[in-house]
Amino acid sequence: EEASWALAVIMRHARVVHPYQDQRDTRDPRMYIFPLVELLQVALNPNPIVSIGFQEEIIIDGKREEDVVLQIARRDMPKGEEIFAWPGRLSNSEMIARHGFSFRENPVGIGRNLSQPPSWSDNKDSKGRKEYDLYNCSSLDDFEMRFSERGVPARSFIRCYRISWFISNGWYSPALKNRMRELNKWPPPEKYTKPDWLSWTQADAELNRVILEYCQFMRQQLKDTMDANTADDFRHSKDPTDRVLWHMRSEESRTFKNCVAMSK
Repeated sequence: EEASWALAVIMRHARVVHPYQDQRDTRDPRMYIFPLVELLQVALNPNPIVSIGFQEEIIIDGKREEDVVLQIARRDMPKGEEIFAWPGRLSNSEMIARHGFSFRENPVGIGRNLSQPPSWSDNKDSKGRKEYDLYNCSSLDDFEMRFSERGVPARSFIRCYRISWFISNGWYSPALKNRMRELNKWPPPEKYTKPDWLSWTQADAELNRVILEYCQFMRQQLKDTMDANTADDFRHSKDPTDRVLWHMRSEESRTFKNCVAMSK
């Protein structure tokens, strides 16, 4: 029980801290708990443009260097403007599980299944990685299957999966850089009119299969973990925790149901 309590405290109150600038290629962000009660009152915002992330830095205090964690504004902020903290790359379901609330608008969709492309390299200087960078597919986060509540997959996943398929199947061309709008589009058009229509049609068929299988699996998993009686208890419960959990489950269920309908 103590371990569960400690984990719950960390998941709820810890903040994501990015490593030093010169270590970001070799170290992942970590979660820290700050011994400052004032930080508990700082509102969260899922938009990384609005919110201010935490990062490790070294400052010089007199003749001594100190390792610190800072929030560095990306723009000039007038005195009195509210500061938001970034909660991390969390969907609304994850926000509810960790913090007990969700955002009306959240750029991070539900899901998280990672489809690492076979041509991916951890070496950022490799030729393959540089090609992916041209399409803003610079992190494996871009290959996560995440969906809006309407069942629409993240644009970054659609774009990056297509590029991965083209590379892996010998259909890649640098000219794709001029077709970003098409790479981002989902659902795809009923028919392509350009000479490379066959490769795009095959890529879309594989992409649709991957999405459909994942959403069907997740939807079935939700069904298998709750019977009708339990669902009815949650639906009519007045307990705040039960209501939060039911809201989370309902949102996930709608998301994967809509995803399946869109993919069929």
